[in-house]
Formats: sequence, structure tokens, C-alpha cells
Amino acid sequence: MKSYNDFAVQYENGMTIMEIVAKGTNSRRTAYRYKAYYEELKKMQEEAGR
Repeated sequence: MKSYNDFAVQYENGMTIMEIVAKGTNSRRTAYRYKAYYEELKKMQEEAGR
């Protein structure tokens, strides 16, 4: 969970997937999986807020 949370903070701060991967904490595949999960959570939050 810590790895995902670190990813989410970096992504929200405007870092690209490749910049996050270049830091060496996640593989590219993991970063894209986290991105998909992040976008799904945001979508669910928007729908719940309606």
C-alpha cells in the first residue's frame, strides 16, 4: 500500500509515469497498473459525489 500511496502523491504532483519509473521505485508495468487503479478510484469518487 505504501508503494501505491507514494505513486499517487508523485502522480498528483504532476510527475509523468516515466519520471516515476526513472526514480527506480516501481517498474513500468507496476506504474501503469497503479495509474489504472488511481483513475478508477477517482472515477468512483466523482460518481459518489453526484
